[in-house]
Amino acid sequence: MRNIQGIGVYADIVDGLSPVEKDVTIKLGIRNETFRNYLNRRLRSAVAQYYGIVQDQLKSAEHTFRGLRRPLMLADDTHADQNVLIYSWCPQYDYEWIGSQFEGQPTRMEPLPGRVFVVLVREEPPNTENVIGSIERWNWVEEDTDLPGAPLEWSERYEEKLWSRIE
Repeated sequence: MRNIQGIGVYADIVDGLSPVEKDVTIKLGIRNETFRNYLNRRLRSAVAQYYGIVQDQLKSAEHTFRGLRRPLMLADDTHADQNVLIYSWCPQYDYEWIGSQFEGQPTRMEPLPGRVFVVLVREEPPNTENVIGSIERWNWVEEDTDLPGAPLEWSERYEEKLWSRIE
């Protein structure tokens, strides 16, 4: 785990995998307002998961999907659901924030069995930070029994599977 390293509109920049080529590393960022929302809403376990899982393990994703099969509007974009990338995998550990907001820390723990971790990333146009997507949400969901490392009923949740390390 490392301290967040802000640049421009991003509170932190992390390495991820290209939605096009699973062996190519790209830059993804979490916007200042997104990270601030997690802090302001006191979602301490989510913050711990960011530090313990998202920050260094996003490039370990086993699957990448594109497009949510539910409507999503962002500002004037009524088709924002089409520009969402979903990364999923089975991290070895979960993290929970133990202690106060200022004196606590992420603590490693065993994840619940039969769960996968998903990270939702909104694709962004090219920018000066070379960030191709903004990390919006992350959480644990049930694992699909037919495709290990993927969310339950992934073909009903997402428009398309872009790639898998597991075939």
